[in-house]
Amino acid sequence: MTKKFNVFLNENKTVRDELKEDTIYLKKYNEQLKIDREKNIHIAILTERNRIARELHDSIGHAISSSILQVEALKIVSDNTMSESLDLLQNTLDNGMNDIRKSIHNLYNESLDLKSRIESLCSEIPSIEVDLIYRLEDDLPYDLKFDILSIIREAITNCVKHSNATELKISLLNQPKFYSIIIKDNGSEFNRTDNLLTKGIGLLSMNEIANKYNGFLNYEFDNGFKIHLTLMKR
Repeated sequence: MTKKFNVFLNENKTVRDELKEDTIYLKKYNEQLKIDREKNIHIAILTERNRIARELHDSIGHAISSSILQVEALKIVSDNTMSESLDLLQNTLDNGMNDIRKSIHNLYNESLDLKSRIESLCSEIPSIEVDLIYRLEDDLPYDLKFDILSIIREAITNCVKHSNATELKISLLNQPKFYSIIIKDNGSEFNRTDNLLTKGIGLLSMNEIANKYNGFLNYEFDNGFKIHLTLMKR
């Protein structure tokens, strides 16, 4: 009976461990679904904004451009009495064209407020004190903004899940020829002998983003865990 009971306990422990692993897997899967859903929403927003921007450029933009050329032609063939009125009309059209260009530019770039989104991510981890240094340009391309946001999100997730850190410093710096991203915590639970790029904890995806911009990723253990990415400007 004792042997049977011990066998039963071992089987029960095995089943319990398998259930625990399945639960962890499902949790990670649900988190990935959430990230993918958010990414798809951003892509949908960007697609719609791009469509509107193209329509503005193709319809109103071309119409105003054509009108400006017609005014130029009229100024050549008209007498001096019409010159002042045509100059005024041309200035009005030029100002309208500039406004359209600005609106199209904003449609592309305002769809993702990078700094606000990063600050929002930082506020979701009250157990860790975050120091954010943000010195990037305001008019970054949308794809670059989204990739940087993915890097920061992954770094925060790794810090929360795989480290006992209480402090996290995120530096986003604008250099003459590249963007520098430095993320450092004060944790101490990482195994220094591991090749983290093969451990599937997010560094691989960060490295892929760095390669996308002809940059590189480095990490080291320096009174905590430090990640440094360089993204070259195009």
